Amino acid sequence: MLNIRAIKKDTLYNIMLQQMYSLNHVWMRIEGLIQQKAPGVYGSEEYYQLFEDYGSEEARRLLKALGFPREEIDDLARFLKYSHWAIFENIEIAELIANSFRMRTLDCSAQRAAKRWGLDYYDCGAGGLRIRNGFFKGISPKAKVQRIFTPPEARPEGRSAIVSCEWLISLE
Repeated sequence: MLNIRAIKKDTLYNIMLQQMYSLNHVWMRIEGLIQQKAPGVYGSEEYYQLFEDYGSEEARRLLKALGFPREEIDDLARFLKYSHWAIFENIEIAELIANSFRMRTLDCSAQRAAKRWGLDYYDCGAGGLRIRNGFFKGISPKAKVQRIFTPPEARPEGRSAIVSCEWLISLE
C-alpha cells in the first residue's frame, strides 16, 4: 500500500488530482459504452441511481473529512467548494435569498470534451440532477435541487455564453 504520509504534500496533491482526472475520463467513456452496448440500461432508473449514489457517497466522505456544520444554506455552499465540481470545473455560487443559492458551471469540461469527440453537447441534465440530489441531500435531507438549464437547452436570457449549466439549490 502506498504510504501517503511519506509523500510530499505537493506530490500527493498531484497524484490525487491525476487520479481524479482519470476517474472523470473513464466515467464519460463508460457512459458512452453503456449507451452503445446496453441501450436498455442507458437512461434507466437503475442507471441514474448510480449517479445519485455517487453524489451521496461523495457527500458522506466529505462530511467525514471536513466535519462542517450542515444546517444552513451557507453550509451546503461550503461543502460544494470541496466537491468534484470545484476540482474539475469553474463553478460560481451566488446567493439568491436567505435559503437558496444558484450554482453555475462556467465553460464546462464535459461540454468541451463532447465537442472534441465530435458531439454537439454532453447531455448532463438527468444525470447532473441525480448527482446533485444525492450530494446535497447527503449533506442535508432538507436540500432541494432544481435544474434551471443544461445543454441542449438554451441559456436563459442574460446569461453569459460561458455559463454551461445552472442549478438552484435550496433548503426546504
